This record gives sequence, structure tokens and C-alpha cells, in this order.
Amino acid sequence: MRKSIVILAFLSGVLYAQDADILLNHDLYHYMDRLDIKGVTDTLVHTDIKPYRRNALARVMRKVDINALSKTEAGWHVRMQMLADDQMALEDENSGILRYFYRNQRDLLHVNHKHLQLFVNPVLYTNIGADQNTFLSPEGERLPIFTNSRGVQVRGTFLNKVGFHTEVYDNYNRIHQFIYNQYQQTLRLPGESFIKTFGQPNGVDFFSSRAYLTFSPIKNMRIKFGKDRSFWGNGFQSLLLSDHAVDPLLLNITTRVWKLEYVNQFTQMVDFLINRNDNEGTLPRKYGAFHMLNYKPNAKFSIGIFESVVYTPRLANGYRGLELQYLNPIIFYRAAEQFIGSPDNAILGLNMKANLFNHLQLYGQLLLDDYNYGVRNEGTGYWGNKLGWQAGLKYIDLFNIPTLDAQFEANQVRPYTYQHFNIASNYTNYGQSLGHGAGANLRDYRVMLRYHPFPAWNIHLGYFHMIQGRDPAYLQGINYGALPDRATGNRPVNNIEKPDFDHLIGQGESWTTQQLYGRISWQLGNTDIFGELEGRYRRENNLNSLSLLMGIRANISPRMIKY
Repeated sequence: MRKSIVILAFLSGVLYAQDADILLNHDLYHYMDRLDIKGVTDTLVHTDIKPYRRNALARVMRKVDINALSKTEAGWHVRMQMLADDQMALEDENSGILRYFYRNQRDLLHVNHKHLQLFVNPVLYTNIGADQNTFLSPEGERLPIFTNSRGVQVRGTFLNKVGFHTEVYDNYNRIHQFIYNQYQQTLRLPGESFIKTFGQPNGVDFFSSRAYLTFSPIKNMRIKFGKDRSFWGNGFQSLLLSDHAVDPLLLNITTRVWKLEYVNQFTQMVDFLINRNDNEGTLPRKYGAFHMLNYKPNAKFSIGIFESVVYTPRLANGYRGLELQYLNPIIFYRAAEQFIGSPDNAILGLNMKANLFNHLQLYGQLLLDDYNYGVRNEGTGYWGNKLGWQAGLKYIDLFNIPTLDAQFEANQVRPYTYQHFNIASNYTNYGQSLGHGAGANLRDYRVMLRYHPFPAWNIHLGYFHMIQGRDPAYLQGINYGALPDRATGNRPVNNIEKPDFDHLIGQGESWTTQQLYGRISWQLGNTDIFGELEGRYRRENNLNSLSLLMGIRANISPRMIKY
């Protein structure tokens, strides 16, 4: 015990100031896109790796000359800066409500002491509406839908050296029928685990939690440990590492030297087993290791090299446990994986971004799961060539209208990408994709518009069109390469003479999904509380859904249905 106290005292003297991260999908990410395109972020923030550090965003926002902005932009900026900048909030104290609540105009409760900064807020997401759909029956049904999430969020810094964040909340929801249909087929909800149902046909009950610590042993290094999600890329989707799956237990080490940022992330994940009984013990574990080396020479350009490996500790020849080879923070994973006999699922990738003319951003990703160059002359569509790409653009102040922003994105992923011959090593956590949310064997296109007509008001419109080849229900067991939680065997024979070829994007049952989405939100003062009106029209082949929701969201990111 004495040794532990001495070590803690020593670390408290050498650790550097820390903070928590901004929740993914928060409105701050769109605002940071604008600042990045304008060149304000410079090299302070590498926008290719998310979530962002709160302190880093605050430093960027302090650089903005508010006097050079329009009235609407200036008001929007102050609201966004207040949400990110703890120093700004603490300097804006007043009598608050009943002397204790919202004294800094942002947080329900806060403590500002030389050894402790603490921010406590309620988590609330409540709305109500209706879903008129044909997913339940061809005649159509009008079902009540609602969200009822409530809990608490606590974050802050201790001794100005250690950052912490924790949030817990219970969810008692009636969800869209198309999401519930997906749950019935897979027993999984995107980003959530251990789902219970109630009040058929669309009631679900689950518990959400997230918690981590951050600290810096040296000035240019930050370590984060806990349960949280990640998103690596600049698009709406990420083919490399997305926030679609359940939050894993992670150890993230970020090192900044010169114009380079190097991220190592080691994760413990879960291999989800359908219809497993509780008395069978814990779910099997699986592990992942991820690297991204990002080079940002200036405010206009960045390029990153990505690699990852996902593996199971159980192999046909026994239990190996944690693979120490992958703990090497600077090894080339493909070489390490081949050295131990190629039993694991390694992926390579490239991430790129360029800002032009202070209005335009071009971005993209390349994904290489597997590629056999030697079969190029034998035919097309070799099943083992598992590739994907993303291309997109963002344009801010469209038609010279301040705060009117547009984004276009296209993604394409070949069949069997993310899959592995050992199903436990697939690119998934809890059976949910770590890459593109819908998996593979697809093409998708999306257009988004965002507009802030007034500082407190936000309008978000989005449309996407996806074509995917799925496994036909009438061919049980045949794998057409869409689902990331299947093994690569049992492939269809599209070419009798060359069964390994002619596996093209869209093979299987053609499934077309179209969705038009709109959200209008109003921010209450400088708080992270929003009143919202949300509408959605969705069509999947000959099935359709039209829904409308109205409610309040507090200190929680909006739920994103990404496919």
C-alpha cells in the first residue's frame, strides 16, 4: 500500500494536464469540420482520428476571430465554444438556479477546485411519435415509437493530471419496425448489447455505459484506458474503424511528434454467440490491435496509413491467450501475423484528406483486407480480393450562404470483406461490424445538408441510397459475402469452371435501401440540451416506413442510423 501511494504521488507530479473527449456524433464535430476546412485547426487537431480531445477543441476555438464572423456565425461559435471549453464555462459563473444548478450556464452541477474539476449532468433522451410502415404486414401498420433514455454523466480532471469520464443510462424504447426486424434476425442492435424485449412488436430494453481515464506520462503522449468507441476517418461511414459496434474495452496510446500523429489502440472485444444460455458462462473474448500513422504537414492536407489485426485466443490446436506479438507498438501486423502462421484477420488501409479554397474538403479511404495479385490473369471477381474504397467531399457556405453546408459520400465494399475463415476472427465486436455499418457486398451513396439559420437552430437533411447483395432466405447456409459475422466458406458457384471467380458486388439477393431523413433542433441557451423534431422516410425494396418523432435530448449524442 505504501509503495502504491508513493507511485501515485510520483505520477501526480510528472503527469501532464488531461481532459475527457467529446462524445462522437455531437454537433461539435460538424462545427470542427467547418473550422478545419477554413484552416483554423492547423496541426493542433488531426481530424482523421475521433473522438477529439476537449482541450484541443477549446484551443482551436480560441483562435477564431469572432469579429470577422456574421452575427449568426458568431452566436453559433460562442455556443459551440461554451460546450467544448471548460475554462470559458468556469469564467462565466453567476448565481445560477437555486444557487446550485447551472451556475456556469452549461452544467447542472460543477466543482472548481485546484485539485478537482468536476462536471455533472443528466443524460436524457425522450421523444414520442409514430411509425407508419409495411415492414410488419403488407397492409401497413401504424405503431407508436418512443425513446426513453435517462441517466447521469460525470467527467472532469483530478489533480489537473488525470482526466475521467463516466456515463450510465437505461433505455426503454419502442423502435422503428425496420430496426426491430433486423434485431429479430440477428438478436443485435447497433452499438448496444444484452437486449431485452417487451410489448411486442417493437419494444426493447437495454442498459448503456461508458467510462475511461486519460493521462499523459510525457508531454507528447496521451494514454486512454476504459470503455469507449472510436471513429477513424473523415466521412459519415468509416471503412477502417467505425463507431457502429458495441464499445470495446480499449487502451489507446496517441503520440504527437513534429507533424506526425501515431495512434496505437489495443482492444478486448466479445465474440457474440446467438441463443447462448446464461448458465454456459461468459461470452468468448477476442482481441484487436489497430495502428494509424497520420502525417499532417499543414492545415490543408493529411494522409494516414492504417493497419489492424483481429484475432481469437482459441485456435484449432489449442488456447493461446493474448497474442504478445501484436503488443509491439511499431510492428507491421501483416508480417507478425504471417510469422505466427497467418491464423488471424489483418487489414491494411489508407486515409486521405485535402482542404481547398477555404470552402471545400476532399476525403477518402482505401481498404485492403486480402488481395491475391497472382490470379489477375485467371479471371475477374476472385472471391479472395477483399477491397473497399470511400470518396467524399464537404462544401461549407454553399452558394455563399453562411452556415449552409453540404456533404456527398460514396462507399463501395467487395464481397467477403471483413470476413475470415475463422468466424471468431471476423472484423466484428459482439457480432457487429467494426467497418462499414452494413458490412460488405455493397455500394452506397449519400447526400447531406446542414444549415444554421440562427445561432440556436440547426437543420439537418440527409438522403442515402444503398444497393447490397444479401444472402437469399431460400438458400440456407450459402454465403454471398455481405454479413461480417460469417465465415468465408459456403460460397455460391457463379462460374462452374472457375468457382472462385465471378464474385461481384451485388451478388445474391439484390436489396435496395433508400432513406430520406430530416431533423430540426433548438439549443437551450449554452447547455447541451436540445428540443428536436425528426422525420424519416425509408424504403427497402417494396417495404416502406414513414415516421415522425418529437422530443428532448440532453448531454447525449443523437442516435445515427448509418445504413
